[in-house]
Amino acid sequence: MVIKRSIASIILSTGAVATMVMAGPVNASPPRAPSANSDHAHGPQKLVDKAASVAVEFQRDRGKAGVMSQARAMYIVPEYGKAGFIIGGKGGAGVVTVRHGGMWTPPAFYTFGGLSIGAQIGATGGSVIFLLMNRKAVDVFRSSNKFALTANAGLSVVTYSTGSQANLGRADVILLTNMRGAYAGATIEASDIGVDTDRTKEFYGRNIDQNALFDGRVAPTAGSRILTRVLPK
Repeated sequence: MVIKRSIASIILSTGAVATMVMAGPVNASPPRAPSANSDHAHGPQKLVDKAASVAVEFQRDRGKAGVMSQARAMYIVPEYGKAGFIIGGKGGAGVVTVRHGGMWTPPAFYTFGGLSIGAQIGATGGSVIFLLMNRKAVDVFRSSNKFALTANAGLSVVTYSTGSQANLGRADVILLTNMRGAYAGATIEASDIGVDTDRTKEFYGRNIDQNALFDGRVAPTAGSRILTRVLPK
């Protein structure tokens, strides 16, 4: 009896193994070729993760949390400077998310050519959030490529730490930063901003129209919720 049971067990086990070999690995799919920006430290999910961390950090300040809660959209640049998401030796990258009621859209990826800090170019590094306070500011991202967030672009840009309440109320864009020392409170201007098609395609697995993201017509992903769930409702 024991021998018969052992033989039966061997047959069942052999059949199971054969089935697995014929079926192949579960949920296997061909690997997608990485983009030029897809290394572990600078890929799209890492950019989203760091943007979420910056949003949480800034909201620990009650004043910053207050203006963030009034924003229509945000362009979050989690790192710039030497340790940032550098492209071609300068500039970097960030994500844009737009508020619809109490919900935020999955991120749209944008690069920039450079950041100017007051009269200086290329500060040592830090984090910055450009709060897009109205439709005019959001529409710049919709309708343009290789644009700038500056007064010269027809936008009223105010730095949070130095702006009066009256100026903040009239601003198209409010800047939040964690810079310290001599650069604290300086005006930050982003130039040569453009759609980051490589990171967009890698993150969503296909080409995505930026307007579809801004309109909330793209379903959120598990990776995108890491950011959107920490933003003010």
